[in-house]
Amino acid sequence: MQGEDRDRLARRRERIGIAAAAMLVTGAVFALHVAARASGTALAAFPFATTLVLVCGAPGSPPSSSRAIVGGHMICGAVALCGHQLWPHSELATAGMVGVALALMMALRCFHPPAGITPLIAAQFDPDWSFLLWPVLSGALLAALLARSLEALRLFRRVGDANQLPPSPSSPDPGGSQN
Repeated sequence: MQGEDRDRLARRRERIGIAAAAMLVTGAVFALHVAARASGTALAAFPFATTLVLVCGAPGSPPSSSRAIVGGHMICGAVALCGHQLWPHSELATAGMVGVALALMMALRCFHPPAGITPLIAAQFDPDWSFLLWPVLSGALLAALLARSLEALRLFRRVGDANQLPPSPSSPDPGGSQN
């Protein structure tokens, strides 16, 4: 019966985590709308909707690490702005910037897939260098802070995840050792 209670508790925790993630991403995206309106910046110029979905849905995953979020967005933003200074705007140049940004994110261990949209946003809006501070750096720092906060809440463990719940003192060793 104790195993059933643990499974039921794990499923309940998972449902709470899913509901909390849905509410948090709703609030975060709403805040993004408000920030865009208040700053007079087009909502589409904020490269964070998919970052927020990733952060709220999988805050402890490697692409949700602070290094990946901040580094990935800054790399993609810098590549986009440099690329637009060096080459005329074209579909090929923008596509090449996404490729260069991906290579740099991987090489620098800052792999954050949602950041790959930033060169496309830069091609659409042709921002100046302040784009790296607002909205890229400021948004990335806030997303990283949200990810660390959610990770600390520990509501986001899925049934079957490692370390889902600490083993009880009476439960057998999961490694199977009999010391």
